[in-house]
Amino acid sequence: MTLRKQKVDGDRAKRLLCPIAVLLLGLSAPAAPAAPYRPTGDDVILERVPARSDLERLAPLRAAVAQRPADLSAALALSRGYIEIGRRTSDPRFIAYAQAALAPWLARPSAPEGALVLQAITLQYLHRFDESLTLLDRALALEPLDAQAWLTRAALLELHGNYSEARRACARLVRAADQLTALTCLSSVASRNGQLAASYLSLRSLASQAARLPSELRVWMLSMLAEMAERLGDDATAEGELQEALGVARDDPYLKAMYADLLLRLNRPHEVIALLAGSEAQDALLLRLAIAARRAGEPEAQRWAGLYADRLRAAERARDFTHQREQAMYLLEVRDDPPAALIAAASNWALQREPSDLRVYAAAAQRVGSLADRQIIRNWLADTHYEDKTLTGLGTLVP
Repeated sequence: MTLRKQKVDGDRAKRLLCPIAVLLLGLSAPAAPAAPYRPTGDDVILERVPARSDLERLAPLRAAVAQRPADLSAALALSRGYIEIGRRTSDPRFIAYAQAALAPWLARPSAPEGALVLQAITLQYLHRFDESLTLLDRALALEPLDAQAWLTRAALLELHGNYSEARRACARLVRAADQLTALTCLSSVASRNGQLAASYLSLRSLASQAARLPSELRVWMLSMLAEMAERLGDDATAEGELQEALGVARDDPYLKAMYADLLLRLNRPHEVIALLAGSEAQDALLLRLAIAARRAGEPEAQRWAGLYADRLRAAERARDFTHQREQAMYLLEVRDDPPAALIAAASNWALQREPSDLRVYAAAAQRVGSLADRQIIRNWLADTHYEDKTLTGLGTLVP
């Protein structure tokens, strides 16, 4: 049996100024000893190994931290490097390495503000949102104009559907960052709180300046425009925005997953397979490959579904339950088990309320015919004035 080394390409770091996506895998306390795991075949990925160049680039920083343990800047840079690798490989070990680099500083009676912010980001990736917000509050008490802290806070609050507080965090970016970043943040929040069309037009006008913006901010704006256009019912424009964003960040796993979901909704599974070719090492993208191949009747469908099932079991053995949205998608689209999908989707909805979270929850509730879950969604839509025309196919779900 061979141990296949997986290389995941990527051309940019985690959007530290634009925390759009979080890792799907998490860390937990070790499980009780169990029988050794035996892979079901040669295609099962036992371990993902990052590109050698990624680790080699961090070697000087590791040496600096070892030689100069009092050098905060080196520790922060090393932590950021590990976070980057973890983002691109979906490997939670590197988030743990980032936390280890921060641990000596966090153990101090007065932890440095920069260490608190990076630790909050690692906790965000692990879906420990309340703990992340607590650390951000501590960091902002030390440095009220930290743009990263305010933007991360805004993203977390928006993720949970707390739009009034998210709006306040965005507003602080006028002073902490710049007006363009603040307006982009505010447009995102407003688009989910009853002002979708106006927010899209506002952000569209801001994006006219995108050509001169840093690539991270440009991709962030384009991905938000794509999301808004899709919710407005303009799939062609959404696709164009995503293609432009991928032209800037062609290997970004978040953008690829977003584009794949759009193509799947438009019943274009063969294009999903072409888009995600060579992306099996990314769990979220492997799932989309399995869904697309099943819909297209491709022979790879069973293999990809089996690989994803193996990774789900590995996550369960590690007591990792932070990937419930993807689990719900798998149960609904691959396993054809709507009741189990609804359980996972409802549990995920209690933590995060992104458009994709809502869609899988609504689809599972529709398939099961759960009046209680449909009412939960209807109440939330009425309370927040959230708009999404992709939900109109779910009958009486939309108020």
